[in-house]
Amino acid sequence: MEITAALQSVELFNGLTTEQIESLIKIGKLQIFHQGDVILKQGDQSTEIHIILEGMVEVVSSLTESASSLVILGAGQSFGEMALLDAGPRSASIRCLSLEAKIFTFTRESLLSLWEQECEVGYRMMTNIARDVAFKLRVRNLTCVTQEEALR
Repeated sequence: MEITAALQSVELFNGLTTEQIESLIKIGKLQIFHQGDVILKQGDQSTEIHIILEGMVEVVSSLTESASSLVILGAGQSFGEMALLDAGPRSASIRCLSLEAKIFTFTRESLLSLWEQECEVGYRMMTNIARDVAFKLRVRNLTCVTQEEALR
Protein backbone atom coordinates (compact mmCIF):
# COMPACT_ATOMS: atom_id res chain seq x y z
CA MET A 1 0.00 0.00 0.00
CA GLU A 2 1.35 3.39 -1.02
CA ILE A 3 0.35 5.83 1.73
CA THR A 4 0.79 9.00 -0.33
CA ALA A 5 -1.61 7.77 -3.03
CA ALA A 6 -4.10 6.56 -0.43
CA LEU A 7 -4.12 9.92 1.39
CA GLN A 8 -4.49 11.86 -1.87
CA SER A 9 -7.93 10.32 -2.30
CA VAL A 10 -9.10 11.37 1.19
CA GLU A 11 -11.48 14.36 1.30
CA LEU A 12 -9.70 15.75 4.37
CA PHE A 13 -6.68 16.40 2.15
CA ASN A 14 -8.50 17.94 -0.85
CA GLY A 15 -6.46 20.79 -2.32
CA LEU A 16 -3.12 19.66 -0.89
CA THR A 17 -0.10 19.00 -3.08
CA THR A 18 1.84 15.74 -3.06
CA GLU A 19 4.64 17.52 -1.18
CA GLN A 20 2.22 18.76 1.47
CA ILE A 21 0.76 15.28 1.92
CA GLU A 22 4.27 13.85 2.24
CA SER A 23 5.01 16.37 5.01
CA LEU A 24 1.89 15.10 6.77
CA ILE A 25 3.01 11.48 6.42
CA LYS A 26 6.20 12.32 8.31
CA ILE A 27 4.21 13.30 11.41
CA GLY A 28 1.67 10.45 11.31
CA LYS A 29 1.81 6.75 12.03
CA LEU A 30 0.29 3.66 10.45
CA GLN A 31 -1.66 1.38 12.76
CA ILE A 32 -3.23 -2.00 12.04
CA PHE A 33 -6.33 -3.20 13.87
CA HIS A 34 -8.13 -6.53 13.73
CA GLN A 35 -11.81 -7.43 13.83
CA GLY A 36 -13.31 -6.55 17.20
CA ASP A 37 -10.41 -4.32 18.31
CA VAL A 38 -11.55 -1.17 20.06
CA ILE A 39 -9.82 1.78 18.43
CA LEU A 40 -11.40 4.54 20.54
CA LYS A 41 -13.62 4.50 23.62
CA GLN A 42 -16.51 6.87 24.21
CA GLY A 43 -15.63 9.36 26.94
CA ASP A 44 -11.85 9.11 26.49
CA GLN A 45 -9.89 12.29 25.89
CA SER A 46 -9.62 12.99 22.17
CA THR A 47 -6.06 13.59 21.07
CA GLU A 48 -5.89 12.05 17.59
CA ILE A 49 -7.51 12.06 14.18
CA HIS A 50 -7.63 8.84 12.17
CA ILE A 51 -7.80 8.15 8.44
CA ILE A 52 -8.98 4.73 7.23
CA LEU A 53 -6.67 3.50 4.47
CA GLU A 54 -8.07 -0.04 4.22
CA GLY A 55 -10.88 -1.91 5.94
CA MET A 56 -13.99 -0.84 7.80
CA VAL A 57 -14.81 0.39 11.29
CA GLU A 58 -18.07 0.90 13.09
CA VAL A 59 -19.12 3.79 15.28
CA VAL A 60 -21.05 2.54 18.31
CA SER A 61 -22.54 4.26 21.35
CA SER A 62 -21.56 1.40 23.67
CA LEU A 63 -19.17 -1.53 23.51
CA THR A 64 -21.67 -4.24 24.40
CA GLU A 65 -22.23 -7.21 22.10
CA SER A 66 -25.77 -6.02 21.37
CA ALA A 67 -24.74 -2.47 20.46
CA SER A 68 -25.79 -1.58 16.94
CA SER A 69 -23.63 0.42 14.57
CA LEU A 70 -24.44 4.11 14.38
CA VAL A 71 -22.30 4.48 11.26
CA ILE A 72 -19.95 2.27 9.29
CA LEU A 73 -16.87 3.97 7.84
CA GLY A 74 -14.50 2.68 5.16
CA ALA A 75 -11.39 3.53 3.20
CA GLY A 76 -10.88 7.24 2.62
CA GLN A 77 -13.03 8.31 5.55
CA SER A 78 -11.82 9.84 8.79
CA PHE A 79 -12.89 9.91 12.41
CA GLY A 80 -11.78 11.88 15.43
CA GLU A 81 -11.73 15.21 13.60
CA MET A 82 -13.53 16.86 16.52
CA ALA A 83 -10.28 16.37 18.49
CA LEU A 84 -8.74 19.05 16.32
CA LEU A 85 -11.56 21.45 17.08
CA ASP A 86 -12.18 21.08 20.79
CA ALA A 87 -10.01 18.28 22.28
CA GLY A 88 -13.11 17.19 24.21
CA PRO A 89 -14.07 13.67 25.22
CA ARG A 90 -14.91 11.13 22.52
CA SER A 91 -18.62 11.12 21.67
CA ALA A 92 -18.70 7.46 20.57
CA SER A 93 -16.59 4.33 20.45
CA ILE A 94 -14.94 3.00 17.29
CA ARG A 95 -14.44 -0.72 16.72
CA CYS A 96 -12.74 -2.55 13.84
CA LEU A 97 -15.40 -4.27 11.75
CA SER A 98 -13.32 -5.88 8.98
CA LEU A 99 -10.79 -8.66 9.43
CA GLU A 100 -8.12 -5.99 9.33
CA ALA A 101 -8.10 -2.19 9.10
CA LYS A 102 -5.12 -0.01 8.25
CA ILE A 103 -5.47 3.37 9.89
CA PHE A 104 -3.19 6.39 9.57
CA THR A 105 -3.17 8.48 12.73
CA PHE A 106 -2.12 12.05 13.54
CA THR A 107 -1.88 13.52 17.00
CA ARG A 108 -3.57 16.86 17.58
CA GLU A 109 -0.28 18.41 18.74
CA SER A 110 1.71 17.26 15.70
CA LEU A 111 -0.91 18.60 13.28
CA LEU A 112 -1.21 21.95 15.05
CA SER A 113 2.57 22.28 15.06
CA LEU A 114 2.77 21.52 11.32
CA TRP A 115 -0.04 23.98 10.62
CA GLU A 116 1.92 26.74 12.35
CA GLN A 117 4.81 26.06 9.98
CA GLU A 118 2.69 25.41 6.88
CA CYS A 119 -0.37 27.66 7.19
CA GLU A 120 -1.82 26.67 3.83
CA VAL A 121 -1.99 23.02 4.92
CA GLY A 122 -3.83 24.02 8.09
CA TYR A 123 -6.19 26.32 6.21
CA ARG A 124 -7.12 23.68 3.63
CA MET A 125 -7.53 20.90 6.19
CA MET A 126 -9.68 23.04 8.51
CA THR A 127 -11.82 24.10 5.55
CA ASN A 128 -12.30 20.43 4.63
CA ILE A 129 -13.13 19.54 8.24
CA ALA A 130 -15.66 22.39 8.41
CA ARG A 131 -17.33 21.13 5.22
CA ASP A 132 -17.47 17.59 6.57
CA VAL A 133 -18.91 18.68 9.93
CA ALA A 134 -21.48 20.91 8.18
CA PHE A 135 -22.52 17.99 5.96
CA LYS A 136 -22.90 15.67 8.95
CA LEU A 137 -24.98 18.27 10.81
CA ARG A 138 -27.26 18.79 7.80
CA VAL A 139 -27.80 15.06 7.41
CA ARG A 140 -28.51 14.68 11.11
CA ASN A 141 -30.89 17.63 11.14
CA LEU A 142 -32.76 16.27 8.11
CA THR A 143 -32.97 12.85 9.77
CA CYS A 144 -34.33 14.41 12.99
CA VAL A 145 -36.92 16.50 11.08
CA THR A 146 -38.04 13.43 9.11
CA GLN A 147 -38.40 11.40 12.32
CA GLU A 148 -40.37 14.19 14.02
CA GLU A 149 -42.73 14.43 11.01
CA ALA A 150 -43.26 10.66 11.12
CA LEU A 151 -44.27 10.89 14.77
CA ARG A 152 -46.97 13.48 14.06
